[in-house]
Amino acid sequence: MKDKSNIFTIYPIMNKALFSALLSILLSFSACQQGPEYRFQDEPKVVSCSEMPDDFMHELLYSFREDIGAFYNQYTDYIKGTRSYYFEAYGQYVYFGFSGTARFDDIASDHSRTLLQELRKEKDFWIIKNGQERLNYNHPYLLCLIDGIADDDLRISLQNLRKAKSLTPELIAETMRINVQKVISDPNLSMYLALDGFYQPLINRSAKK
Repeated sequence: MKDKSNIFTIYPIMNKALFSALLSILLSFSACQQGPEYRFQDEPKVVSCSEMPDDFMHELLYSFREDIGAFYNQYTDYIKGTRSYYFEAYGQYVYFGFSGTARFDDIASDHSRTLLQELRKEKDFWIIKNGQERLNYNHPYLLCLIDGIADDDLRISLQNLRKAKSLTPELIAETMRINVQKVISDPNLSMYLALDGFYQPLINRSAKK
């Protein structure tokens, strides 16, 4: 009579170890495939630039918004989710974000940091300038974002600085502070703030540690 046993019955200890190892590999692979968790997909889509995954960029924007909302409303009476709550946050943050002097480490949530690590995998999105990782303003998404700014003066100013290869968040910090209401009301400017005034400096602060 033939022995119908197989390796899983002959070597139960090896079978258990092998199964655990395979399960671990599969779970790790699945996590890599799925990417970061999305929490804000029920919020309105406000930026229309298809050169990057829409859901992912949407998540970046709203995670940033919630981070500054929580930080700058610690001592206010504004209710989370209200216009006043976010107006307060943006009003407080715009200059410090663009100038690179905000308390990025205290503001950024783990969720935003996870999203940033995913964004950094988009190699064409970044360049190295003066020893720092900076946005590549020639990336199609950034071109779309800046070219879609509603205010003519701000759009032309940013376009001209980009063409002259002089655009930096630090250079426009004061201009954006003066125009904070336009930053708040224009989704493209809000997204630009999130990218160049939050995620980008967060990279370079982390690199210094």
